[in-house]
Amino acid sequence: MQNLLDNLKLLLEAEISLHEGLRDDLALEAEQDGKLNSQDFLQLQQRKYTRVHQIETLEAQRQEQVKALADAWSRPAGELTLQEISRQAGDSAGDDLRSYRESLLQLTEEIRNLAKRTGANAQARLKAIDATLAVIGEAVRLHPTYSPGGKIKQRPPTFKQTSA
Repeated sequence: MQNLLDNLKLLLEAEISLHEGLRDDLALEAEQDGKLNSQDFLQLQQRKYTRVHQIETLEAQRQEQVKALADAWSRPAGELTLQEISRQAGDSAGDDLRSYRESLLQLTEEIRNLAKRTGANAQARLKAIDATLAVIGEAVRLHPTYSPGGKIKQRPPTFKQTSA
């Protein structure tokens, strides 16, 4: 039984570490909003993607660990929340698990808030880019050109808006 709880604690510690890294990446993105060059921005996005994938993997392992605990305690796995496991585990292990739970709850709230902030900022930048492309498109569409005879004529654009 103690081995199962120890394994669960190790998984939770790793999850907390990854959540802290994700939070820090999102904080950097929010702090550097619009200032990161494209290479640094892509590296940051890749790092966030990697962390999320690692968190998902650990969560799947944690679910397996909870199933093993449920079997050991002859309880349905669906009833075993981290809070319930901490109650059942006893004093020292229970205190550790409660602390991990609180850390994860706090981290996920911080991550959620940072993600909303960076998402809103990205949406605002996207709207500005769309508006700029619309202005460029209109200017290209209306821009007169000269014919070989020296007369002004309207001509379709020679380049696509997306190349601007």
